[in-house]
Amino acid sequence: MRNDIPIERVIKDALDIPWRDTEGCFRFLCPVCNEFNTAVNPATNLARCFYCERNFNAIDLVMLINRSDFVNSIRFLKNYQKDGRNLIKLTKPDSTARDDSASHIGNILKSFVRPPGPTSPSGGSDDNLCNRVLALEQKLSLLEQRIEELAKSFS
Repeated sequence: MRNDIPIERVIKDALDIPWRDTEGCFRFLCPVCNEFNTAVNPATNLARCFYCERNFNAIDLVMLINRSDFVNSIRFLKNYQKDGRNLIKLTKPDSTARDDSASHIGNILKSFVRPPGPTSPSGGSDDNLCNRVLALEQKLSLLEQRIEELAKSFS
C-alpha cells in the first residue's frame, strides 16, 4: 500500500500538507520540524526532511498528520485511492467554505510581510514564518473537526 499512491499526491492531495515547487524541486512542510528543507524520491516513493533527518513513506505521513494508528492509516489511504479528492472533504474541514471564516492568517501575513515583486535573496525567513502559521492553522482546523466529531459522538 505504501507504494500504491505517489508520495507527492499523498502530501499535496490526501493530506493537504503545505508544499511548493522550488527551482523545479517539490518541497513540502515537514510535519515534524516545520521546515521546507525536504524532497521526495519518486523512484522509492519516499519523502525526506534534511533538516530533522527523517524519512517518511505514505503510511508514516498519514499516521503523523492524522494521528492515527497503522490500520486506520492504511484504511485512509485505501479510501483516498478509491475516492480521490472527495476523501479530503470528509476528513479535513474546508475553511474557505465556512461563512464565518476569513482568509488564512498565513496568507494575510504573506501580503503584508513582503511587498509584491521580486524577493530579496535574504527574504526566506518571512516565507518560513508564513508557512509555519499556515501549518498551525491547518492543524487547528483538523483539531476543530476532531472536537466536533467527538461532541457528536457524545450527543
